[in-house]
Amino acid sequence: MSQQNNNQITPDQWEQIVASAETSRIAYNEPPNALYIKTNKTNGRTRHFVYDNYDRFYMPGLDYIVEGEQDIGNLYVYNSSEQARAPVTFEQGLQIARNFFNEYGSQMSEEIVCEWVMDGNNSIF
Repeated sequence: MSQQNNNQITPDQWEQIVASAETSRIAYNEPPNALYIKTNKTNGRTRHFVYDNYDRFYMPGLDYIVEGEQDIGNLYVYNSSEQARAPVTFEQGLQIARNFFNEYGSQMSEEIVCEWVMDGNNSIF
């Protein structure tokens, strides 16, 4: 099964990812506003996301996209150096969130997105 098909998650799984990013923020003594956590709706699509509020170049970003009234959505990771997004599994997203404010999370997101792009895939949305 391709990576793209493995990136479906539930709202509860997304909440686990957000909570893990918050835990990482606290563990690395980042201020409460260091995480930019939002939801927006456009054209029947709901985008939930968590990014570094200070726009630090090396920080990952995570997006959870739900189409219409679906019960599940798709999870993606963003990498600034590639300026691209790639699909990730729940386990990968959780690992990135747990390490949001350290080198491991940054490297993991960069490797996933670089591999996605180098395989000839376009950035997601």
